[in-house]
Amino acid sequence: MHKVMAVGALCAALATTAQAETLELDGIGNTRDVACKGQDVSITGNANHFRLSGDCGRVEVHGSEHVISMGKVSSLEVTGGENQIEAERVAGLDVSGADHRITARVQGDGEQPAPVVLYGGGNVLTLDLQGPVRLEVNGIGQQVTWRGDDPTVETSGGEHRIQRQ
Repeated sequence: MHKVMAVGALCAALATTAQAETLELDGIGNTRDVACKGQDVSITGNANHFRLSGDCGRVEVHGSEHVISMGKVSSLEVTGGENQIEAERVAGLDVSGADHRITARVQGDGEQPAPVVLYGGGNVLTLDLQGPVRLEVNGIGQQVTWRGDDPTVETSGGEHRIQRQ
């Protein structure tokens, strides 16, 4: 019985530690420099200016009018509207909402293509594609410009502009 309780306590402690590893950055109009140290990052609110340094895990940006720059990121998810984001390198990109401006180097590993998925409308992505990349563009009026390797492209919706730089 005591072994079962000890294992349960250990599992609860590990779950708490795993949850504590996500950096939570929220607010309105805040400006901060933040070292990722390999952690996941969640950004919420409005009109924040964050500079993420070092390697980051998964970065989620929710809200509007954020200005964010970051180094290497395992994956980037952007929702909301009118966010401006620059990423030195991402292994996956998922964008929904409207009127985002995102500049990123997307790097696939030699075997699995890096996914770039775009929903919503009026988003503008400027990408440097390295290695295999799968680009999925949905919604209306999306603009994707890339340089580097040619992606595999799937589209739905209309009025998209998808072109090599």
